[in-house]
Amino acid sequence: MNLNQLYYFNELVKQHQFSSAAKRLHISQPSLSNSIKTLEKELHYNLIERRNGRIELTEYGQIFLESADSIILTLEKAKNNINHTKQMRNNTIEIGCIPTARENFLPHITSAFEKENSSTFHYIYHNAISNQICLEVQNGNFDLGVCSKTDNYSDLNFIPLYVENTVFTASKLASKLELPQSTRTIYLVYSTKHQLSQPAQQLIDFIAN
Repeated sequence: MNLNQLYYFNELVKQHQFSSAAKRLHISQPSLSNSIKTLEKELHYNLIERRNGRIELTEYGQIFLESADSIILTLEKAKNNINHTKQMRNNTIEIGCIPTARENFLPHITSAFEKENSSTFHYIYHNAISNQICLEVQNGNFDLGVCSKTDNYSDLNFIPLYVENTVFTASKLASKLELPQSTRTIYLVYSTKHQLSQPAQQLIDFIAN
């Protein structure tokens, strides 16, 4: 048994004639007749009776029709839900971004994008570090990402958008401080997974030497 058989049977009951049902289904009358015969053979019961060029349901046919209608209704509802989700998805763009890009850069880009496409989109922003953004884009969880360029994802396309300066700051008295004296100082460090962790560490090593 397959879905086509359910749809064919349902349409045949509506039209009461093989010729009319076949025309509505865009198939030949013999194909429709064979499909119904195969269905009856699989169920081991006659579903219809032919009388004066029209078909009528048997008792078993009536029982089967109720189940077939329920299945078709569920399938159509599922298809409608999928189409609705697809339409919503087409107007939704998920963007992975570093925090500075979301505040200073993306609002201008998304506004220009909507003007160019004469449409309004729903944006979902995800703050993350660059490596995580690239991974999510690669896996299809983000539609695009705004992050620092990394060489670990050769299968992704990177387009330069802007240059962001990174500066290293320290107290003027840093050279005179001993570690016990600086215990009240708050130290900010990058995660080793952060794209800037390596250049930051290189700079610290350079200053220390």
